[in-house]
Amino acid sequence: MGPIVGVKEFIDMLRRRGPVIALILMAGLYLTITHALSLARSYEAVTVIQIEPNILGGGLAGESSGDTAARLRLIEQRLMARSNVLDMIDRFDLFDDAPELNEDTRVTAFRQGTRIEFVPAAGGGPGSDRELSAMLITVRAGDGATAANLANDMADQIMRSDQETRNRRLDDLIETLQREDDRITTAIRQVQVQAEAFRRQNADSLPENTEYLVGELTRLESQRVELTRAQQALERELLAVEVGTAATAGGRSLSVVQQLRTLEVDLAQARLTLPEDHPEVQRLAAAIEDVREGQVRQMTPGAARQVELIRSQSQDLDAERAAIDQRVPQIEAQLAAIPTTSVRLDNYATQIATLEVSRATIAERLSRAELDKRLASSEHGDRMVVLERASRPEYPVSAGRKRVAVLGLAASLAAALAAAFLLEMRRPLLRTPAQLQKALGVAPIAVSALRPSRAQRRRARLRDLTSATIVTLGVIAIGMLMLSSGSA
Repeated sequence: MGPIVGVKEFIDMLRRRGPVIALILMAGLYLTITHALSLARSYEAVTVIQIEPNILGGGLAGESSGDTAARLRLIEQRLMARSNVLDMIDRFDLFDDAPELNEDTRVTAFRQGTRIEFVPAAGGGPGSDRELSAMLITVRAGDGATAANLANDMADQIMRSDQETRNRRLDDLIETLQREDDRITTAIRQVQVQAEAFRRQNADSLPENTEYLVGELTRLESQRVELTRAQQALERELLAVEVGTAATAGGRSLSVVQQLRTLEVDLAQARLTLPEDHPEVQRLAAAIEDVREGQVRQMTPGAARQVELIRSQSQDLDAERAAIDQRVPQIEAQLAAIPTTSVRLDNYATQIATLEVSRATIAERLSRAELDKRLASSEHGDRMVVLERASRPEYPVSAGRKRVAVLGLAASLAAALAAAFLLEMRRPLLRTPAQLQKALGVAPIAVSALRPSRAQRRRARLRDLTSATIVTLGVIAIGMLMLSSGSA
């Protein structure tokens, strides 16, 4: 057989192998249509949910657009969880026509046929924190009504879950903030109690007493100087009285005065080196008293009363000086403790101020959370509305059947043509002068047209009739198959 070099030769080849070509083509096409019709139809339904932001530009206290997107993705994960997917499969009787499928296969098929898309708001920047404006819920199922009902049910679940999630988050936030506010308030009260107790314990060394203590210390120093001067004046007056009395009494009294002065000098020196309860100090004090009593007995009644009065005044001045000497060290100790007390009080004040700032921040966030709670309850907060509910689709969206039919037709046609060529190659013939000259390298001397016999013409007609019959029967079978599938 030479190569087919023209349309006429190709058509002759098709006529010669018509029954084989028709049989292979019709059988392949019938099998292809049968397989395509066995494929499940797929209907798609879409529900659109619009995400409306807070009319006051709020949302959860401190919540951003990224938080909203994250919250919706968490809702999506809960919606597509295995338990919830199996619940939807049971409620909508999905995969009832395929009882051989196990739970894992059904869950996988459900997730593959369901798609949730987030639509960013106009002007939103790229990234995960961009603001969302809508959600698209796309569901594919073998029945249009089931696909629409399932899409709407998923939309209702998302909206209900979003509302419950926002309410729960708001309640948890409010409860947490209130608990934190109570804790800070308790801490402030404790610090205040500690500060007040410290002020009571150190009432004498408070910073606000500095001016009073300094003034008191100055006044006491002045009084001590005046008391010293008054003491000296009384001593001079007492000496004058005693000297005058001694002058009138004679030489013995004068020696008593000198003895008294000597004893007083010795007592003063002894007190500088010995304690007050030392025997020597007590002996000198007793001797002075004895001398004085003896001197007083020798004085005139008027001089004796004057000496007694001067001594009484001197004792009062000594008592006042002793009180001043006792108070001055106390004041000095209190003044020395004021810086430490001031530091402690400043620390308490700093702690209280820090806690007050934290409480103010908590109070502000609590107020915002309570406002969001009221807005959410009155449907003025961030909410979701169904912009377009899914309706029952009239036509399937799956192109699988058409694609399988087209591919099967092409494969069947290719197989039929390949079989025809293989059959032609089993009987190679030279049918044209050109083929003969190319094969032998000799030009034919004469060419005569082939005149088929009556039997050959009858076989050709029978072959053509067989091809037409096969094609007709195949078309009828395919038509009946499509009609039966359509009615089912």
